[in-house]
Amino acid sequence: MIVKINGRQHVRMPRVGIALSGGGLRGLAHIGVLQELCRQQIPVHMIAGTSAGAIIAGLYSTGKSPAEMRELAHKVRLNDLIDAKLSINQLIKYGMKWLFTGKVRLLSVIPAGVIKGDCIEQYFKLLWGELTVRETNIPLAITAVDINTAETIFFMTPLRAKPTILNAKYYYNIPIIDAVRASISIPGLFTPKNYSGMMLVDGAVKNNLPADILREMGADIVIGVDLGYDGKPNYGIQSVGEVLMQCIEIMSREVTLLKGRQHSDLVIRPQTFDISFSNKVDIDTCIDRGVFATKELIPDILDLIR
Repeated sequence: MIVKINGRQHVRMPRVGIALSGGGLRGLAHIGVLQELCRQQIPVHMIAGTSAGAIIAGLYSTGKSPAEMRELAHKVRLNDLIDAKLSINQLIKYGMKWLFTGKVRLLSVIPAGVIKGDCIEQYFKLLWGELTVRETNIPLAITAVDINTAETIFFMTPLRAKPTILNAKYYYNIPIIDAVRASISIPGLFTPKNYSGMMLVDGAVKNNLPADILREMGADIVIGVDLGYDGKPNYGIQSVGEVLMQCIEIMSREVTLLKGRQHSDLVIRPQTFDISFSNKVDIDTCIDRGVFATKELIPDILDLIR
C-alpha cells in the first residue's frame, strides 16, 4: 500500500483487522482461523469481537497463542462456570401458584437471566487479571448493547480520530473481564452486566460481526469471521423455544450479511452448525473447521494484502 508522509510516497504494509462474530461454543472455530493466519504469517494488527468472539479476541490481543487457546478449551469445565440464579424447583413452585391462584405473574418471577455470571467472571479474572482494554498487545474492541437505550457500546483501545458510528458509545478504561462479561450476556440466559449505569447484554443483539469498528480503528483490510446461522434448512424445529431461537438466528443473519458486505473486505464462514459438543472430540473438530475454512481463502487474503 502506498501512503504519503510529509508529501513523499512510501510503501506501507496494509493494517489488517480481524472481526470475530458471536456463536456460542462454535466460537472455538475462531481459534482455528487465527491458527492458520499465524501459520501463513499473515499479520493481525487489530482485533474486534462480539460474544464468543470477544473471548477469543481478548485472549489473542493479550498475547495468548492459538495453541494456548486450544489447550484452555480442553481444560475448562463448563459446569464449573454455570451458576444458576433460579432453580427448577423454584420455577415449578411459582408456576403452580400462578396456575391455581392467578396471583403471581409467572414471567415476573423469572430473573433477568438464568445464569448469574459470577463464576465465569472469576474464570475470566484468571485469564486477564486487572488488565484493561487499553493495555493489550494489539488494539482491541469488544461490543455490547445497552438494553435501556439501544446503544451499541464499544469497549476498546482509544481511537485517534473522532468516531462516526451512529447510536454508539465508547469506553477505553474498562477491565477486559467486565467488557467480555458484558459482551457474552445472551438475553434471557445471562444476567445483564451493570456498568456505569448501563444494563449491558450480548453485542450480537445489534452487531454480531464488528467489522465497522475496525475501520474506525484504522484497519486498511478487514477480515470477518462469521459463525452465525448459515441459512441451511432446519426441519427439526418443534418447540416454542426452537421457533424463537430460529427466528433470532434468521434476523441476526440478515444484519450480519448486510454489515459483512458493507464493512468487510472478505468474510470467512467456517461450517460449524452440525457440531454438538457432546464430547471433547468436538472441540478439536470445531477448531479444525476454522483452519479449513481459512485455508481455502488464503489466496484471496494474500491478494488483498499485496
